[in-house]
Amino acid sequence: MLSTFHLIAIFGTVLLSFDYTFGQLHCPPEGIYAYEHPKACDQYFLCTNGSLTHEFCPNGLAHAIDGAVYGFCTYNWKVDCKDKLLPDPISSHGCPWQFGTFSEGDPNLCNPHFSECVWGVPERKDCQKGLFYDDRIKGCNWPEKVGCSSDRELGFSCPHEDKQNKYYPYPRYFHSDHSIITCVDNQPRLVNCGEEELVDANSLTCQPIYKEEKLETRPLLSRPVLAPIRHRFN
Repeated sequence: MLSTFHLIAIFGTVLLSFDYTFGQLHCPPEGIYAYEHPKACDQYFLCTNGSLTHEFCPNGLAHAIDGAVYGFCTYNWKVDCKDKLLPDPISSHGCPWQFGTFSEGDPNLCNPHFSECVWGVPERKDCQKGLFYDDRIKGCNWPEKVGCSSDRELGFSCPHEDKQNKYYPYPRYFHSDHSIITCVDNQPRLVNCGEEELVDANSLTCQPIYKEEKLETRPLLSRPVLAPIRHRFN
């Protein structure tokens, strides 16, 4: 019955999305199957080699058939629960929910750090240099996307209307052997090269390092004079 079951194989485990209007749950004697709960978004039924159990996702998680944080559960903000119920949050110091990713302190302030909570215990995580935590996407974002400035962190302030730069309106500047700065909406973005790449000072692009090329044979790159930093931080 194709309208009743949707099968998805993930790492050898088959997950079932069950339409409850078509009868009772069927638990096959072999394999692992997860069945959606009809009313609760944080609950599901788990069939393991013929044994059916009623499972509960930890606080802050919801049942999902594609990807998981714990069991067959992922962060509740990733799941469209529609009219299904979710429990109230269980908070602890630094963790609004027992599981999840959260801002440190006021989410309206620019912060390159955030917390990842597991069983109500927060662990500090750092954004890549030049980025700030964005609670809307539960991850790090470019400074202009969150109303912040990375001038102070990067030690660089974008020159105004640098039309002589060949990459204008997104001018580029040398930052180090492994990174460049590009300006977007007058905000500096740090762009890092890959592990096997170095910045070419002439083109300001990341170029692959060939095995036969030794770093000490490369010409020394001179860092251009950077524009003075203007104090306009959030």
